[in-house]
Amino acid sequence: MELVLCKWLFAFLLCFWLIFSVAFSVKGLPGNSKVRGVNLGGWLVVEGWIKPSLFDGIPNGDMLDGTEVQFKSVTLQKYVSADNGGGMNVTVDKDVPLSWETFRLWRVSDSVFQFRTSQGQFLTCDGGFVYATAESPLATETFYIERNFNTRVHIRLKSGTYLQASKASQITADYRGTPGWDNNAATFEMMIIANNLHGDYQLANGFGYAKAKEVLKRHRNSFITVDDFNFLYRHGINTVRIPVGWWIAFDPNPPAPFIGGSLEALDNAFSWAQ
Repeated sequence: MELVLCKWLFAFLLCFWLIFSVAFSVKGLPGNSKVRGVNLGGWLVVEGWIKPSLFDGIPNGDMLDGTEVQFKSVTLQKYVSADNGGGMNVTVDKDVPLSWETFRLWRVSDSVFQFRTSQGQFLTCDGGFVYATAESPLATETFYIERNFNTRVHIRLKSGTYLQASKASQITADYRGTPGWDNNAATFEMMIIANNLHGDYQLANGFGYAKAKEVLKRHRNSFITVDDFNFLYRHGINTVRIPVGWWIAFDPNPPAPFIGGSLEALDNAFSWAQ
């Protein structure tokens, strides 16, 4: 199935390349037979390194979907670890953090997350101990993160119970009351190890549908315009490559959290190229 989809996408992009090449074949241009092209990246596929300001204003913007984090107990001074990288217990007994102590965030909202281990399992808690055994995330794999102004965090269940690092070097959901930000068993230091994913998914998931639709509509209407196509034409550019995401095939109603509208922008590009 994946192979068929990849072949279809390849053909899809190849068609766009050929169509734009023909559309930009301008008669009378010196060296008319030569292809002179540019790549219009960062327009219909968001790339944060091209326009990082698109992500400005996302709550907890350093904790986007796919961010990798590590947690350290402030009382035990040990790192939270998924034994064997997942599929077993969760302990708080490592001095040096490596892959077993690194968790990838699946962002549900700005304060609600699921934690995936290096082996692909999710942290799960039914009200007692925390394990790394869930193959897919549901309610028992969903946690709330409360942040202090610095690196300190609290992690709680939907029920309101906070997780804590026990003296037996385990993570348990039995902290009594609401923890402060002093050195207590329910307080952890959170280190952000990698935050490199800044695409359409992260933007839409981070802002939510309404705000993301507003941000992307403004971006698609202004990042590349007919004036840019005229500029390219005047400077001898007769071909453009426009990367598009796979979700454009479902426009105007792509699967969540993707935002429709990129197909309309691509239609504009066809018109400008004529």
